[in-house]
Amino acid sequence: MIQRIQSIWLLLASACAFAGLKIAFYTGNVIPETNAVPGVNYYEVVNGMSSLINNILTIVIAVLALVSIFLFSNRKLQIKFCILTIFLESTLITHYCFSIKTFKEGAFSLGSILQPLIFVLLVLAIRGIKRDDKIVAESSRLR
Repeated sequence: MIQRIQSIWLLLASACAFAGLKIAFYTGNVIPETNAVPGVNYYEVVNGMSSLINNILTIVIAVLALVSIFLFSNRKLQIKFCILTIFLESTLITHYCFSIKTFKEGAFSLGSILQPLIFVLLVLAIRGIKRDDKIVAESSRLR
């Protein structure tokens, strides 16, 4: 299980997703609402805990990546879990981008590097799983 490289990729993806709960994706000043005090800046952080959708998606991504490690005996299901996790990760990144539109000014933070890194780690895990599947198919053919 751990000796396979895709287990390392999936563990790193899960760790990055769990880190995304606290590490900010974007920080800045929010555009005040109509009944807000004029001249007051509202500083806000966008991360995995900033909204319910972000929270649910981040936790589901982290758990799916972690569960995928233990599906090493069923490689087809493991690939399906990874593809589902990639889809959810792209949904989360899209939701982050839409939530940035409410900011008047701000900057991307470390979390903006972590989220695409999760996507890359999941793609690397799928490559490793397919490579294992190919090795098993070749060894079965030799028998």
